Amino acid sequence: MSELRSPLTLSWRHGVAAAVWIGIVLLFAGLANAYYAGLGATVGILALLALGMVLVTGYAGQFSLAVGAFYGIGAYGSTLLTVKYGWYGLVALVLAATVAGVLGYAIARPLFRLRGHFLAMATLALTEVFYLSVNNAGFTGGSTGMGGIQPLDLFGFSLSSSASHVVVNWVVVGLVVWGILTLRKGREGRALLAIRGHEAAAAAAGVNIPSAKARVFTASAVISAVAGSLYAHQYLYVNPPPFGLQTAIDVLMIAVLGGMRSPWGAVIGAIALEVIYQGIEAILPGLLGTGAVGAGQQLIIGLLLVVILVVRPDGIAGALGDLIGFVRRRLGGDRAPEAVAPTTTQTSTDMRALRRQEDEAGPVSPGSVVLSARGLLKRYGGVTAVDDVDLDIHEGEVLAVIGPNGAGKSTLVNMLSGNTPPTAGTVTIGNVETTSMRAHEVARHRLSRTFQTPCLFEGMDVAATVKVGAHLRGNVGMLRSSIPTPAAVREERRLADETQAVLTRLDLAHLADRDAKNLSLGQQKIVEVARALVGQPRLILLDEPCAGLNKAEKASLMQLLRALGREGLAVLVIEHDMEFVMASADRVHVLNFGKTLRVGTPDEVQNDHAVIDAYLGVATDADEAAESVEVTH
Repeated sequence: MSELRSPLTLSWRHGVAAAVWIGIVLLFAGLANAYYAGLGATVGILALLALGMVLVTGYAGQFSLAVGAFYGIGAYGSTLLTVKYGWYGLVALVLAATVAGVLGYAIARPLFRLRGHFLAMATLALTEVFYLSVNNAGFTGGSTGMGGIQPLDLFGFSLSSSASHVVVNWVVVGLVVWGILTLRKGREGRALLAIRGHEAAAAAAGVNIPSAKARVFTASAVISAVAGSLYAHQYLYVNPPPFGLQTAIDVLMIAVLGGMRSPWGAVIGAIALEVIYQGIEAILPGLLGTGAVGAGQQLIIGLLLVVILVVRPDGIAGALGDLIGFVRRRLGGDRAPEAVAPTTTQTSTDMRALRRQEDEAGPVSPGSVVLSARGLLKRYGGVTAVDDVDLDIHEGEVLAVIGPNGAGKSTLVNMLSGNTPPTAGTVTIGNVETTSMRAHEVARHRLSRTFQTPCLFEGMDVAATVKVGAHLRGNVGMLRSSIPTPAAVREERRLADETQAVLTRLDLAHLADRDAKNLSLGQQKIVEVARALVGQPRLILLDEPCAGLNKAEKASLMQLLRALGREGLAVLVIEHDMEFVMASADRVHVLNFGKTLRVGTPDEVQNDHAVIDAYLGVATDADEAAESVEVTH
């Protein structure tokens, strides 16, 4: 892959896809009778609700069942505004969606402090609270509901027929599908997928996780409210049952059946579920009688969902995607992508010799202090992981932190990067104290990091994974990521160019379109380094970057760190490979049982008997003889 292109650029294919979509909708609306047209319009509303769930649960990985509440806000909002106050239907729709969005944003921050099944229960409770509220309120008509709603009027055209509802509902579905697909390819979409994959890594890249969750929850609320308004103007009557727990469960079934992680899953799932229901209603009465239809539907759908969750967790959309990919490969004569073996252009693997060559170009004089830590302390209950550590990192310096397992090295990096708050002590970057800042706030001060175990994101290729690291180098928000404005396209092109430059420098360009999680461990480590570098930091923290690398790759990484130092970047590296450490570092900071044991040059540390006893081990006669022979030659 020679060049990365902006995925937001519009092309003739988008126009063809839109024309095909509208053509299919118009064809169905023109050919279907009133019953099937009404059914198709209702399926479109369910697809909209499932799309809202795909945004929150499929993209951001937050299990939300609040769809019923916002669906009801849209329906009752439009009803109250049009029936009681005589508002124009389209204006009522927009206002109801706005109210849903504001409410969604207001409750998102406290709500998303919860995780997993706790979040699911809280959002389900939100739907139940809304249902009970409208069921018992007098101004909503209580359990009787409200009628008198007029058909939606679109600039003089009244949506009074089932066919017109089909067209409007499915055009809205098409617009939302396009927006969600476009969002996935942009800055905000990558941030959501990173949150779903690994929140700590997303935060380290500068993603404000609470804010991103609140925004996507707001977008989902707006989509659900629009669906509610369309429902009210289609049926011209609202009452509480459609906005209760059963609707939330039905939408979850649609999303699981179709595929939670793609907007196409919402569309496919909504259509498939209705086709299954219709098939059961047509076949089951002849086999078991009409009384078996309701229970039979629940049984068959339940069994089908179990099979899908076990066999194809990505749903029907995932299975169809694999089938389409297989057919394309067969027609094109291509084979499935094979694992790519690690490659390197490095010819010498003698790191000490390479370091001597580096030093011949002249010593690098460290600049001002970039990061300073004083008195860092971290306790976990009665265990002290880091104990009163002072540390300075200078511009243009490679500082290695070493120590036995359990010495507190990773805990130290987590405190410096904001992933773990210290029990005591201070951390300063430049002239700003960052001790109490969270990881995404620390990242704004141009600190990047990697993790001991590669933290990559499921379903993202190498290029997109690396682009996450450039999150703070862009400012396009969720709306502009969904509707690619010229400014959004220009920004995405710039990020693509910067990503391409980093991939080329780290010999990853040929892997740009591969799934990052399918690479070898060593390649995944280098991808993490690329993600850290693309943000153009002034300080980079590398937690055991050599794990999984072969000898040549370690040598290349050592040369990269030395080059970054010459460019003025401050580098802190945690590593157990002493050959790599001694060849790459300007200074070495030794930890033992959480305390600083020694700070000095590689030669000083290697010759310190306390360090040898604690970590490096006592040299044997054979080792000393081998070293003597090497020095002689």
